[in-house]
Amino acid sequence: MKRFRYNATVAIALALVLGVIAGLVGGSVMGEIGFVGEIFFSLVQMCMVPFVMGQIIAAVGSLTPRELGSIGIKAIALFFLTSLLAAAFGVLTAEIFKPGITADGASLVAHASSDLEVATLSLKDTLTSFFSKNIVSSMASGAMVPCIVFSIFFGVACSVYREHHETSHVYSLIEEMNELLLIIIRAVMNVAPIGVFAYVSASVGALGIDVLISVGKFILVLFGTSMVFCVLWYVFVAIYCRLPIGKLFRKTVPMVVMAAATISSAMTLPVEMEDAKKKIGLRRDICDLVLPLGMPLNSNGKALQLAVTAMFVAQLYGIEFTGPALIHCAVISWLLSFANAAAPGGTLISLTMLFPALGLPMDAIAIVGGLEYITAGIGTPPNVISDVFCGMLVAKHEPNGIDRDIFFGRKEYVEPTDEPDVASEPPVTQ
Repeated sequence: MKRFRYNATVAIALALVLGVIAGLVGGSVMGEIGFVGEIFFSLVQMCMVPFVMGQIIAAVGSLTPRELGSIGIKAIALFFLTSLLAAAFGVLTAEIFKPGITADGASLVAHASSDLEVATLSLKDTLTSFFSKNIVSSMASGAMVPCIVFSIFFGVACSVYREHHETSHVYSLIEEMNELLLIIIRAVMNVAPIGVFAYVSASVGALGIDVLISVGKFILVLFGTSMVFCVLWYVFVAIYCRLPIGKLFRKTVPMVVMAAATISSAMTLPVEMEDAKKKIGLRRDICDLVLPLGMPLNSNGKALQLAVTAMFVAQLYGIEFTGPALIHCAVISWLLSFANAAAPGGTLISLTMLFPALGLPMDAIAIVGGLEYITAGIGTPPNVISDVFCGMLVAKHEPNGIDRDIFFGRKEYVEPTDEPDVASEPPVTQ
């Protein structure tokens, strides 16, 4: 008899479906188990800030100054460009299909209320927030972008130090810390289906079927826009890198399912990095730098989600965006996508900044805020695949950036070691 083999991807997908069914059947009663999901997300989040910082420090520190310039700058430029295109695409599709026009806006608006504080964010404030005055405070608050900026500087310092010294004990300690944190994350992810079921069922139970129907068109437009954007990504990368699109899609399915179920790019990062190296053949140093760097800086799905949400609310309240206002909506959504917390629930923070910046009523948060899990489940997969695809675009112009033998299954990925190959060393002569 064949032994049963646990498949985390299938288990999480099944828990997601069962959670939706349980939420619709059980209703608000399922909210009683919501704390289980909160515990699960807390367990994973407790490691995410040091894990991401450690990954980036180790990746940047392992590169020479020449490699850091050629890989890092290209990746960041791609992150910013693709996220801006995603926001513009979201505004365009929402303007064409107008999800807020036919929705039952009157009843929803009548009962809309919010206790969240209003927050505003200008371009100057956004750029200033990228740099931390106190890195310990930024780590404690979960402000990922300042932590990433600090990690890049720290990694550069390690790179420069390693160029002039034989060893770096701090760098070795960071690498060991990364391995230990990864063990914790993998252990927690073994119980991911339980946490996902509890979180989804509680969210859907509180949301209710009536609200789901009322904003059904909004969900469909957001989902369709995200799907089309992802398809365009697949087609472009497959053509540009000269790879079969079907095989490329199959190799990214596990990370897409994980992203949709956990609604967190941070939680998907370990699976994303492993599959990029072992299934797609992305070169190790490129993968270890670009993918963790893209987690907070590459927000294609979040930029698209915020843009469609803003357009939906504007249409729901009869506020018309035309000409420059549409461009303003896309740019604000793009900027706020970088300030979004890389964890479930972060969308509410972004909405308190997005709506005032666009002149939209804060009461609308009560309408779309309850859709957090659904909208984030739609928006997170584009974030994840765009990290990998940006890495592939960078790797396309690097020597052996994509190992095609690994991609086509002609050989298996072997984790490189820093130890010298004794067998290959020339004999010592007396």
